[in-house]
Amino acid sequence: MEINDIITVKTENLSSTGDAIARINEDKLVVFIQGALLDETLKIKIISKNKHFLRGEIIEILEPSPNRIKPFCALYNACGSCNFQIAEYNYQIAQKDKILKEIFKNVIDEKLIKPFIKSPIDKEYRHKIQFPCRQTKNSKRILMGYFKNNSHELTNIKFCPVQPNIVNEIAQFIRDNFKLGCFDEKTKKGFLKNIVLRLNRAQDSILITFVANIKTKAFKNYEKDFSLFASDLINSFPVIKGVFINFNPENSNKILSNDTIKILGNDFIEETLENKRYNIGATSFFQINPKSAVNLFNVVKDNVSDNSTVLDAYGGVGAIGIFVSDKAKKITLVEENENAILCAKENFKLNNIENYEILSGDAKKHFIDFKNDNKHFDVVILDPPRSGCDIANGGLDIISSLTDKIIYVSCNPMTLKRDSEYLKSIGFKVKS
Repeated sequence: MEINDIITVKTENLSSTGDAIARINEDKLVVFIQGALLDETLKIKIISKNKHFLRGEIIEILEPSPNRIKPFCALYNACGSCNFQIAEYNYQIAQKDKILKEIFKNVIDEKLIKPFIKSPIDKEYRHKIQFPCRQTKNSKRILMGYFKNNSHELTNIKFCPVQPNIVNEIAQFIRDNFKLGCFDEKTKKGFLKNIVLRLNRAQDSILITFVANIKTKAFKNYEKDFSLFASDLINSFPVIKGVFINFNPENSNKILSNDTIKILGNDFIEETLENKRYNIGATSFFQINPKSAVNLFNVVKDNVSDNSTVLDAYGGVGAIGIFVSDKAKKITLVEENENAILCAKENFKLNNIENYEILSGDAKKHFIDFKNDNKHFDVVILDPPRSGCDIANGGLDIISSLTDKIIYVSCNPMTLKRDSEYLKSIGFKVKS
């Protein structure tokens, strides 16, 4: 089987990323196909190949799944941001349930995998948006949107139904009025790389960060023009409460550097989840779907016993720790990011919470200190990035020595499985 070969296959499974899986009988090769559902017969073209698997692109759907629907986004096939709109939401959940049970089949009895909790909404739920910004070669027209799958070809998105419509309006204003130029991936020149917007649940407050392809000291050459543009932007959209610039001239996939300054407006916007209030900064991590965040945080809270001592490891702005504070005897939050620490301190005060301490700096050092001091917590809450927890050298191996109970919030079932297997190997039992 070679690249560009065209073959007919039938899908038989889904991967953890939502790609359909088919097998090529003659050599038992696995082929991953994006945009396909279970039990579909497809004509595909092989677009990549390695020793262990192939990737295919749909040429024609010969026998569609009865669960296939028309995506509600007109740009679904051109944009690489969403990959499951071809299926009705209940079917999506059923497939995710099946994927999760397959991943964890050797870790936990599938009867202990609880039912999915639906998002209350399936449109306009995304409250953090990161748009790459580019320009056309000749007309210099600004393009903003998302990259097509497996490419750096930008789809110019003027309307996205999974983000609040005000974002579409702000993006168009920037296209029409921003005059400092955009980044060119080939030459590595040009000013604007990305815009990052953070909205609150009420959609009445927005922070916007412009990611610039320059070092901080070079900003003096752009400061006057950029400040005038920022002022026009806020005057045109009073919902924008703060404008920031992030300096990131590095040639990497990392969107934001650690170097951000405020140009105009406020440092924070306020978010409210149930009866808890949060100040969120322009570069703070916070759940992108606030209504689902309430569901998620309540699951965590339900698993915290009354009067518990809680270690909120890698606690960020205090989102989960504050939410569960009503049931806790004391919350100890550990966080390395300075901006998040500032937000967390304000957030505990904002909610009149007194039973807490915040420890900043190297998280692993704090965990080692806890162990050396024979510190014990009734429960540890973990909410790591997609890469999961570091296992050795002061990571999960040390954290697990501080408690008999871990609540692990994950956005990647594969690294959750890996870390769960490690915890099992040192004596923990996966309960649900």
